[in-house]
Amino acid sequence: MKKTILFTLLALMFLPVVVVLVCYAVVAYEARGVIYDSVDDVVATEYGLLLGTTPQARMGGCNYFFTYRIDAAEALFKAKKIERILISGDDDSLGGVDETVCMRDSLVARGVPSDVIVLDGKGLSTIDSVVRANELYGCKSVTVISQRFHNERALYLASHLGLDFMKLQAYNARSPYSMWAYVTYYREFLARVKMFIDIVRVRLQ
Repeated sequence: MKKTILFTLLALMFLPVVVVLVCYAVVAYEARGVIYDSVDDVVATEYGLLLGTTPQARMGGCNYFFTYRIDAAEALFKAKKIERILISGDDDSLGGVDETVCMRDSLVARGVPSDVIVLDGKGLSTIDSVVRANELYGCKSVTVISQRFHNERALYLASHLGLDFMKLQAYNARSPYSMWAYVTYYREFLARVKMFIDIVRVRLQ
């Protein structure tokens, strides 16, 4: 009897860990074949969907997630892999920072014409960005631009929300390696569990 109780308690302790790991693995597995590290491997699409973040980190200093996403969007545009860039983010992040304007200004400073850039300041979450890109801005042929962990989640959302994409892929910006970056990577495990909950919620609406 005691062994049965102990086994049950251990199973209940490890079940959440198993669920988190399975959610993470499923999302990563499904992205295979449509997520790229090399510009040369990317198939040309009409839009690049650049997922927003601020130029400064929450704890101060440079946010290299921002810098590397700008690098990636610039590289794709100049290689003629995307025709237009939809920047989707929070227009009031960190109490007053407009992610989309900051990203646009950085791209323009690097020679990307402002008239090929569209701003969506209400992409407050990844699910918002993906849904709004398709349903509000009419994007059908899209390359998502962010770090790999973020791209994998965005691709999964776009594929399981009944959206009308004709071409969907992602290009991975470089991933920063710092203490605060690793906090973001660890949070991604829980973000993927929340993503599955969000998908169920949206489908039940």
